[in-house]
Amino acid sequence: MFDISDLYLWWDNHFDQYKKDLADYVAIPSIAVKEEDGYPFGKPCYDMLLFIKSLMEEYGLDANLIENVFAQGVLRGQDNCHSVAIACHGDVVPVSGEWERCPFELFEKDEHLVGRGTTDNKGAGIAVLYSLRYLMSKGWKPNMTVKLLFGSAEEIGMPDCQIAFKNKSVADFTLVPDSGFPVAYGEKASLKYTFSLPFGNKIRAVRGGTGVGVADFAYAEILATNLEEATDISFEVLDDGWTRVEAKGKGRHSATPDGGVDAFLVLFKYISNYLEDEGVNSYISFFSDFYGTGLKINCSDSASGSLTAVVTKADNSLFTLNMRLPLKANMDEIQKKLAKILPNCKLESKSNGYCVELDYFLMNLNKIACDEYNFEKKPYVMSGGTYARVMQPSVAFGMGSPSGNVVPPFPPGQGRAHQINESVAIDRMKKGFAIYVKALLFMEKYFNGTL
Repeated sequence: MFDISDLYLWWDNHFDQYKKDLADYVAIPSIAVKEEDGYPFGKPCYDMLLFIKSLMEEYGLDANLIENVFAQGVLRGQDNCHSVAIACHGDVVPVSGEWERCPFELFEKDEHLVGRGTTDNKGAGIAVLYSLRYLMSKGWKPNMTVKLLFGSAEEIGMPDCQIAFKNKSVADFTLVPDSGFPVAYGEKASLKYTFSLPFGNKIRAVRGGTGVGVADFAYAEILATNLEEATDISFEVLDDGWTRVEAKGKGRHSATPDGGVDAFLVLFKYISNYLEDEGVNSYISFFSDFYGTGLKINCSDSASGSLTAVVTKADNSLFTLNMRLPLKANMDEIQKKLAKILPNCKLESKSNGYCVELDYFLMNLNKIACDEYNFEKKPYVMSGGTYARVMQPSVAFGMGSPSGNVVPPFPPGQGRAHQINESVAIDRMKKGFAIYVKALLFMEKYFNGTL
């Protein structure tokens, strides 16, 4: 039996190096932008791929770039019968709001590591690399081939997968460490729309959000006088007589908006006290919650929860709407209803959800995670979208969301994925590292029939 009795001691002894590697990784502002500066998703994303390729080589993997959109590190098996992949992403969402420090400068606070990408998904990527580094230091020579992948455009719809793999299978099975433990055996479908609203001539330049989550800031310029102070509102009279009104919200991932505060809703509720405007009233009516109630598309099922509908951005009054649909929702019917209520809406992208069968293999992976955390949780369907949906056969498997009652050391609306002061609990990375070591050893036995 393979001896991993020193697993946690090894992590502790290498933790300072982990922090340095993660700091160098976080320092690269790898925000994906399509076809910029001669690079598929911008030079920062290309630099990120070169960095992680070099790091994988340093730690003993055969590494290469795939079409300049993925970095791949390979631990070749003793035969070519089976292969498993672990798919991470190194691109991050844009930065907004006021951070305690530079978003691309890693720092430690109250047993958390803080910086853009620490949770989504850079911290997990380095932790998985350390899982392989640990196993190789023990002389592990698996029969299966292991591929460690780092993508560069997951946050903008995963076009990197289409470029790199062209709908071909990546491996016999792929794990994606971009969720919460234990096993996420399915994901909701998603729809992304843009739409505009009929604002009158007393409102101009409505803007806010970054396009990736609940908007934590928004502003509009309006013609109104005698404005009064209000919570989360500030205003300034401009030289041309218009007044710029700014609103603060609380960001959350668009797939899990609970606890978020929509800055656009804060803004328009305030403006409605001073102006009678059809567009303002429509927004308040349509987006009074995050669940599509005002759009008359709210629905849910027991396995995957409620539909979510989150406005994530406005640019010159053109809004972006991000939706996640329960597994049993009728996508066509929802699109028809939207077309009636928002007649000028335009579908930008859509992705079907998926759900895989819970078999012996997945239930054992689930148990590995539960045992490490000392909890009892069943496999679940997640709201977010990961590489798992385009790399089938695949599931999302930790470590991007908190487990237990871990709360970031920041005010509500900060500290989690896509938020200001994004952070990750150090213990979560340690547990994730251990889970992936154990999962890899299990997968080798499973695929080689030696259980």
